[in-house]
Amino acid sequence: MISLEAAMEQFKLADEARPLVRQIALRAGVTGCEVKSSYIKAFREDGLHPLHIGKRSTEWFGSKVEAIAASDLPDRVRDKTHGNGMVNWAVDHPVNAKGGSPGSKKRIVQATAVETKDYGVCEVCWQARTPSGSCGCD
Repeated sequence: MISLEAAMEQFKLADEARPLVRQIALRAGVTGCEVKSSYIKAFREDGLHPLHIGKRSTEWFGSKVEAIAASDLPDRVRDKTHGNGMVNWAVDHPVNAKGGSPGSKKRIVQATAVETKDYGVCEVCWQARTPSGSCGCD
């Protein structure tokens, strides 16, 4: 197991989410972490289900009350139903200043008009010629 700070760094958790995750970890009694491919597994001193800290939220609270107590953000708490029907609670992380998802660094590029080339028109069938020079009557 590694520390929460080391796990957040290794997982490349967005800077905007780190203060909230630190608060949740402190209040939930996180003792150590493991970095998985899609989340940080945060083990708790009380032995309850480990929290899953993802890019967008921290999940696996046993109740809504527990999630609110850990985050102080009732408007960001939501229930999460898994494929097997199991329900737990999650706290959504803040989004970055640009309005994107936490941790996302993708730049939005404006689409440009596609330049169409003219290969001429067939004098027989009046269809546009392809790059190879063929048309509908070939």
